Order: sequence, then structure tokens, then C-alpha cells
Amino acid sequence: VVRSPFEYPQYYLAEPWQYSILCAYMFLIILLGFPINFMTLYVTIQHKKLRTPLNYILLNLAFANHFMVLCGFAVTMYSAMNGYFV
Repeated sequence: VVRSPFEYPQYYLAEPWQYSILCAYMFLIILLGFPINFMTLYVTIQHKKLRTPLNYILLNLAFANHFMVLCGFAVTMYSAMNGYFV
């Protein structure tokens, strides 16, 4: 019998300490990813010399990664803290 992943901790899939390590890893990625992406956006916008077609692609990637860090990794970290998808 498979229990719903939305109601109970999924400790039969992994030990609780593994969820804790995943939570710490996601926190580290959020802690490092947010300022790095913000600096990339800020520096590219401030300096007109950096506004080249290739840098627009990199700027687009930094912008998308910024939302991934804020939304996707935060949800993963919160789910790892609880042991199930919230």
C-alpha cells in the first residue's frame, strides 16, 4: 500500500537525516544563488558596455534562475524539512 505523498512524511523512501541534508543543501543554494543572480542582473543593467547579445542571453538565464532559487528551491527546502511535499 502506497501512502499519499501529500499527507505523511515519506520516511520509507529515505531516512530523516537525508531529508535534513537535502534541506541544508537547498538552503546553501538559496543563500549563494540569490546574491549571485542579483549581482549579475545589477551589474549588467548598470554598465552599458555589457549590453551585448550574448550578455542578454546570460541576463535572461540569471533572471530565470533567480525565480528558480526563490520559488523552486524554497519549496524543495520546505518539503525536505517536513519529509513530504507540502
